[in-house]
Amino acid sequence: MRVYIRKNFDDEIANQNIYAAFCGFKQMGFEVIFFKNIDEVYDNNPEDIVVSYIADVRKTLYKHGVIVPEISYPEEIKSFLGRRIWRSKLSLIENNPDKWNIFIKPVEGKRFTGVVIKSAKDLIGCGTWGEDTDILCSEVVNFVAEWRCFVRYGKILDIRRYKGDFRMHFDHKVIENAVTQFTSAPNGYAIDFGVTDKGETLLIEVNDGYSLGCYGLVNLDYAKLLSARWSELTNTVDECDF
Repeated sequence: MRVYIRKNFDDEIANQNIYAAFCGFKQMGFEVIFFKNIDEVYDNNPEDIVVSYIADVRKTLYKHGVIVPEISYPEEIKSFLGRRIWRSKLSLIENNPDKWNIFIKPVEGKRFTGVVIKSAKDLIGCGTWGEDTDILCSEVVNFVAEWRCFVRYGKILDIRRYKGDFRMHFDHKVIENAVTQFTSAPNGYAIDFGVTDKGETLLIEVNDGYSLGCYGLVNLDYAKLLSARWSELTNTVDECDF
């Protein structure tokens, strides 16, 4: 197994998430190959992991015949959301101000950053040229602090705060129950939770483990999580399963 690591054109590793993965894979002794454009990665085998921006990773997986599923709100853990979620089209929200004061995010991960729509200016940056983007909508919840829970082979590795009041704390039993009930979970993923202004611990979303922010997770754990999901998607052996 080789690991392809994205560099920017200044010859630096592209971002801190990719650097964390690089450190983890190097610690395990894997061969690392740097690239600056995904088109340079043309002779890789399915088991060779690509660590880069999400578009690069999806392109590589697609080359190997893998269509990545969208798992933001898994059916078996929707009870942890504490709010209504529904699908719509971006145009329907854009053209109907009476439907505003909702949170929207793209169905296809990371096409734009999720945002609460309160006015027309909030729609800036949400469009995709020539497309009426499929979106997920949700009722607005006031999260005062948010955390990412990293899970590999059903085991919680760590929970890291990434936003909000450091004095707040989550209910660990809620998170553990959600992980247990997520029976269709991939081998590597992150599940985000937040505490509301009412003190509830609610599910924010699930992030697939082939490409996600590490938020301070130990480098070795982060690399192993990426490997667990990559090998599952490509139907190859997880050489980091130790």
